[in-house]
Amino acid sequence: MLTIDRMKQALRDAQVGIEEQKDTLTDLDRAIGDGDHGINMSRGFDAVSSILDEDYDSLGAISKKVGMTLMSKVGGAAGPLYGSAFVKMATKFGDATEADFNLLIEALQEGSNSIKARGKSEVGQKTMVDVWDPFLEHVKQGNDYKQQLDELVQKTEDMVATKGRASYFGENSRGTVDPGALSSSILLAAIMKEVD
Repeated sequence: MLTIDRMKQALRDAQVGIEEQKDTLTDLDRAIGDGDHGINMSRGFDAVSSILDEDYDSLGAISKKVGMTLMSKVGGAAGPLYGSAFVKMATKFGDATEADFNLLIEALQEGSNSIKARGKSEVGQKTMVDVWDPFLEHVKQGNDYKQQLDELVQKTEDMVATKGRASYFGENSRGTVDPGALSSSILLAAIMKEVD
């Protein structure tokens, strides 16, 4: 069960994971973007960790606060994408104080749909969507998520970006893992660990 406390723990773990991979995220983004993804994500999740000591009466409330915080603190494209995902997840969680596996997956699917809508992106365009959607399909089928996440991130290395800033690099975007895919895998792994 994902409780409010476990959601807080997942977000703290995500912050640690982002911090550990901050330089990698920045290097990847420097190769096919503007080089600020690691810094932006670090700033955003630092801000998220600072709101986790507050009391929340539902999963919806904490998700919405996280979403608004990410939107205001994360620069670049990532802020609106991650922020809208959490805001959308909040509508699915509603007033629930805990989520079983099915409700969590439904909420994450809402988040994924929001990322696709806001980024006007689909699977196969070398974006964070290449982790979110296929990952949720794997989880629904009962597959082990840890291995899946690593494989999905690696898959983006061979793709040519057709969306976002990386698309300006065309064929040269091949050979670099998508930074948004990597940061997404860190976040999703942290959340899923709390419902194992």
